[in-house]
Amino acid sequence: SEFAPFAGIPLWAVFCVFAAHFLGFFIRGAFGFGSNMPIVLLTAWLLGPHHAILLVVFTAASAQIHLFPQGFGTADWKVTKPLIVGMFIGTALGTWLFTILAADWLLLLMGIVITLIVSMDRLRLLERLTKRIDLRARIVTSSLALFSGTVGTVSGGGGLYFLVVFLKLACESETSLRGTNLILSGFFILCRVLLLLPTGLITGQLLVEAALLLPAVFLGAWTGTRLFHRTEPRRFYDALQFLLLLAAVALMARGVAKLI
Repeated sequence: SEFAPFAGIPLWAVFCVFAAHFLGFFIRGAFGFGSNMPIVLLTAWLLGPHHAILLVVFTAASAQIHLFPQGFGTADWKVTKPLIVGMFIGTALGTWLFTILAADWLLLLMGIVITLIVSMDRLRLLERLTKRIDLRARIVTSSLALFSGTVGTVSGGGGLYFLVVFLKLACESETSLRGTNLILSGFFILCRVLLLLPTGLITGQLLVEAALLLPAVFLGAWTGTRLFHRTEPRRFYDALQFLLLLAAVALMARGVAKLI
């Protein structure tokens, strides 16, 4: 049947897909962003890159129904509004690239982009640029937003990492930073869904799979939200980034091997 979920995928792999979504949305609940990248890295091995990315688009969109309202009261709208236009243009460009790339090239590109994202964050490269560049300048923020939308769409996640340095400077508190992240990630996901509708890539099977994953999605988001209100999970975040870097390098190697 065209609606049969996870057809041809072993049961253990399906279990891993559920576990990956729980972990990813636990991270989103705690930090307000960052769920898609670990999910895509883990599930691309099991489902293939296009399937993994499309699936997380819809599970993430479902999670935003729960998380998006939390951002309205705490987001810094003076910071948020100027970033939305650049993110929309970048998301449109990224969607076009996603539809024309073959799976092997997409694997390689995902690995490269995610390695770049995590490395820049770990090495604090954007923070260092603040000494030479005014991150509050409109051309800089617009460029970061456009790049964020493009990268996040092609790689399946992680685009907001390019905005985090600016947002940390611009937002007055951890609470407003989290709220702004929730609003921007929600807008980003909504744009992705709307831009994917005309591509023909959305199937009944995909929607059924996303629906089945919702308990793991909401449980992970709820658990992560509770953690945010109780503690600062910095060590967990550091360990996560290390694992993401290893997974991204492995994904790159797999992409190169397939192309060769």
